[in-house]
Amino acid sequence: MYCLWFINAKKSLYGLSLLDNNDYTFQNAHAAARFYAQHFLSMPACKQCSSAFDITQDNLAFYDKVSPVFIVKKELIPPPTLCPDCRQQQRLSWRNERNLYHRKCDLTGKQIISMYAPENPQRVYDQEAFWSDRWDGVEYGKDFDFSRPFFEQFAELFLAAPRINLINKDHENSEYCNFSLQNKNSYLLFTCYGCEDSFYCNRSQTSRSICDCANVEDCELCYEVIDSDRCYHCQYLQNCSNCSDCFLGYNLRGCRNCFACYNLQNAQYQVGNVQYTKEGYEELVKKLRKDMKNVRKNFEEHKRQMPHKYMDSINVENCTGNAIINSRNAHSCYEVIGVQDCTYVANATSMKDAFDVNNDDRSELVYEAVGSEANTMHCFNDISWFDHNILYGSLCFHCDHCFGCASLKNKKYCILNKQYTKEEYENLVPKIIAHMRKTGEWGEFFPGRFSPFSYNETMAQDFFPLREEEAVERGWKWRMYDEKQSYLGPEVTVRDSIAETDDSICGNILSCSVTGKPYKIIPKELAFYRQMDIPPPKKCFEQRVIERMALRNPRKLWSRNCAKCGKGIETTYSPDHPEIVYCESCYLASVY
Repeated sequence: MYCLWFINAKKSLYGLSLLDNNDYTFQNAHAAARFYAQHFLSMPACKQCSSAFDITQDNLAFYDKVSPVFIVKKELIPPPTLCPDCRQQQRLSWRNERNLYHRKCDLTGKQIISMYAPENPQRVYDQEAFWSDRWDGVEYGKDFDFSRPFFEQFAELFLAAPRINLINKDHENSEYCNFSLQNKNSYLLFTCYGCEDSFYCNRSQTSRSICDCANVEDCELCYEVIDSDRCYHCQYLQNCSNCSDCFLGYNLRGCRNCFACYNLQNAQYQVGNVQYTKEGYEELVKKLRKDMKNVRKNFEEHKRQMPHKYMDSINVENCTGNAIINSRNAHSCYEVIGVQDCTYVANATSMKDAFDVNNDDRSELVYEAVGSEANTMHCFNDISWFDHNILYGSLCFHCDHCFGCASLKNKKYCILNKQYTKEEYENLVPKIIAHMRKTGEWGEFFPGRFSPFSYNETMAQDFFPLREEEAVERGWKWRMYDEKQSYLGPEVTVRDSIAETDDSICGNILSCSVTGKPYKIIPKELAFYRQMDIPPPKKCFEQRVIERMALRNPRKLWSRNCAKCGKGIETTYSPDHPEIVYCESCYLASVY
């Protein structure tokens, strides 16, 4: 096994020539990693933000594990040149989930909803047209030009090949969802799987009748619930599991009929962590629900004074990060469910052996990818589903052994969408990789300047907010939104009680109480509010998302000490925050 990638990566930093392939061989990846660490490894500086970041031997062993093999030679993936945060920012600048637009299908002329703005030069097809046999991605195939950088050639292909208007597969009556799979009778779900009769949710799965939820699993009749699982008929919960009929809670386990409670297990009929009889509970809750604004404010103030576990998690083993459910060996991971042996992964479900991944599900052996599903041996990819052995792909579906391809379906052995035989493919790709080493492209994710989206349309702006001038200076695009409202109808008062709200509200355009942006309430949504006895929202969906995300800690780890035993911990609570933070054992001993 050659160690060329370790040596070349370090030498390329200093402009030195590449070593001959036969200089070093090793029995396994760990031996190669040890050699590299002993002779060359230091704390590299991020080429974007200049901050130092760590590359461990486990990191190096993983890069070796996912490096592709052609004929008998492994083309080793070099260590990254960007720090973990900048790598995530780069990936997320390729992902627009929630900004949807009206435009026309470029194949049929049909008016459609799309994640690509109408002025975007991409060729965009609607769902039916994209999956039809009226076109084939190999029509856009091109020969690789060794006189030019790879990314420039890929960008040209990316612009020419059709894009699908939304990623919304196998749905039933759920046309207005994006990055979603197998949802039924739902509206404005983003990165959701197997949900039914649900609205305005993201990163949720196998749930029914949920609204304004994030990162929930197996929940039903839930409203404003985040980072929770197996909850029924609940509202305003965070980091809760197996609860029912609970309202306003944090870190509850197996609780029933609890109101404004924290850090409880198997509790019932408690208000503010005080025990009541069933009758006393029901009478007090009825009174408190009439003044929810002050109740929620007091709840948040008291929550900050309660002990916090260093990490919000449910059923985890050997994990660091936050909002982790049913996972093990997950390091620096955030908002994940059912992941194993993963590092720098966020918004993912059922992942194994993955580094530097966002919004990926049911995949294994993945590196530097965003928005993918059910892939194996998958590196440097954007929106690719049910693929194997794909390198530098975007919108590849059910493909195998493809390199630098965009908008392909059911293909094998393609390069820049051009079809090759297996032998031709195996011989040509290593030559392209050698060319990419010379241009400094091999091992790098797609540059942000080639993203089809403007920076402020993407999830990068959610987690790494920039001003327009900052984004443009770094090479990203910026979209100017028309602040003028196209609708100037009569002002509609949104009632504080659902009992006072009639069906006519669904025929009006409402104005967000915070941003002034227009929004609507659809009939099925109104029916949900009536079933849950919830007043209709006075804020638009986007503002509700922003406020929900603000309840979470940042995706960043700090070293600090347990406030009780002094043990060192890694936590998303920064040292200058006022919260009392405990390690796992002290938290369990003091709370449950």
